[in-house]
Amino acid sequence: MLARLAENLFWAGRYVERAEDTARMVDVTYHTLLESPFVAVDRTWGQLLEVLHLRADWDARGLGPTVDADAVVRFVVLDPANPGSIAAAVARARENVRSVRELVSTELWEAVNDLHLDLRSRDLEREVRERPGEVLRLVRDTATAVYGIASETMPRDAAWRFLALGRLIERAEMTCRLIDVRYAQLDALRAPPRPGIVVEDGGFHHWVAVLKSASAFEAYRRRYRASTSPVDVVEFLLLAEDLPRSVLYALTASMRQLEALSDGRPGRALRLLGRTTSSLAYRDVGDLLEEDLHAFLDDVQTRIQQVAEAVADEFFRHQPPGAMHAVATS
Repeated sequence: MLARLAENLFWAGRYVERAEDTARMVDVTYHTLLESPFVAVDRTWGQLLEVLHLRADWDARGLGPTVDADAVVRFVVLDPANPGSIAAAVARARENVRSVRELVSTELWEAVNDLHLDLRSRDLEREVRERPGEVLRLVRDTATAVYGIASETMPRDAAWRFLALGRLIERAEMTCRLIDVRYAQLDALRAPPRPGIVVEDGGFHHWVAVLKSASAFEAYRRRYRASTSPVDVVEFLLLAEDLPRSVLYALTASMRQLEALSDGRPGRALRLLGRTTSSLAYRDVGDLLEEDLHAFLDDVQTRIQQVAEAVADEFFRHQPPGAMHAVATS
């Protein structure tokens, strides 16, 4: 396979995952604020920008420091100048898939293309203002369908593996940032109030929102019942071996794809990924919470980014660049 085509498949997977994750997190944030009157609105939307790795872009555009809910939703959903917006991610996913039409199924191409055309045909400015849930569900459900279509219509060849690898790398990094940013917020809510300081109620709603942001609420309740212990939530999203959106699951699945793509000749990318996965597999969450969870998660995110760079060096950059993506970071 040409390096250019492999790179386009890798980034198609990342962009579809990014659009789905963003849609779900915006929807969860929106409904959490409706259900919990004790939550600071501007801070909650600001933390969403941090989870999506868009706070720097927001500030660079001169949109801060006040974080207005309507402005954030427009910025992360439909702003074409924001490379991390849903509209931009869908457009870039569509261009990457279009460039590899001969390597993907017709059904997969049609699903991605139809989503792009559907979003372009809508008055997104009005719909996001009047009924954002409808637009967000469309993106989330279509992105999920894309994965199902790819799974059921593509052979397990290199094309499918690069598409899956991009999706899993993006998912691992996104879940890691979700835990990192939201745990800092929730930890502040759990802390004993200092004299004269009013502490917001609503910790329960935050924990539920974190789990729903990773499509993990029902699975969590089945395993942990009524517990909202921070240890249980972090352990589930970070280390659950059977949860598709946990960091450990995504990294372990990424290893399987890289092992197959490496054809028995493990390179730097696979070695980095193996070390990162091992650093998680045998961790005790209780110890992490007593030490410095933020520093650990920050290190894991850095390692995931290094894995993505190593994949690019190993598989893509030995030929002139040609992938149709504008942003090489998540």
